Amino acid sequence: MSDTIYCYPNSNVLINKLGIKDKDKLSVIERKLTMLRLLELFEKPIYGKFDLRHLQSIHGYIFQDVYEWSGKIRTVDIAKGNMFCNVKFIESQANNIFSNLRNDKYLEGLCREDFIRKLAYYFSEINALHPFREGNGRSQREFIRMLALKNGYRIHYSRITAEEMVSASKESFLCRYNSMENIIRKCIQ
Repeated sequence: MSDTIYCYPNSNVLINKLGIKDKDKLSVIERKLTMLRLLELFEKPIYGKFDLRHLQSIHGYIFQDVYEWSGKIRTVDIAKGNMFCNVKFIESQANNIFSNLRNDKYLEGLCREDFIRKLAYYFSEINALHPFREGNGRSQREFIRMLALKNGYRIHYSRITAEEMVSASKESFLCRYNSMENIIRKCIQ
């Protein structure tokens, strides 16, 4: 998918604060810088209202060293196998998702299995939304980690592989949440 807004001319490399124009090099540096920011969030989490603005704050923090547009809603349509939420509907869909989460009382008071089921559902919905040009997975995992923490649970993503997460995400895109529930079940403590 050609992206002249976020990528360098005649390239699929995202325009970045570091001026890196090699995709592989950017990937390595981005991973290192964002890992440091994610580690900082374990010590000093970003609290919020579990809404789009909260998710944007998390994304903005994680990617602040790499992209000027960190924390900002994307302005182009994107796909990775499946087409993510159309850019015209991101804010309205986000309002629906986070309004439902609020109506679900942020999952407070649910038994463990119901909590896992609902958390997997919201994880999947946020993934389908994919509001950022890059970095959605890391941002949504942190958001979900914070939601779990609010409810007395800890999430350890190190218990699963990237392949398991990608597979569960693809399944959940088709409204089949069992794999995502199993991911959460493996990670939750």
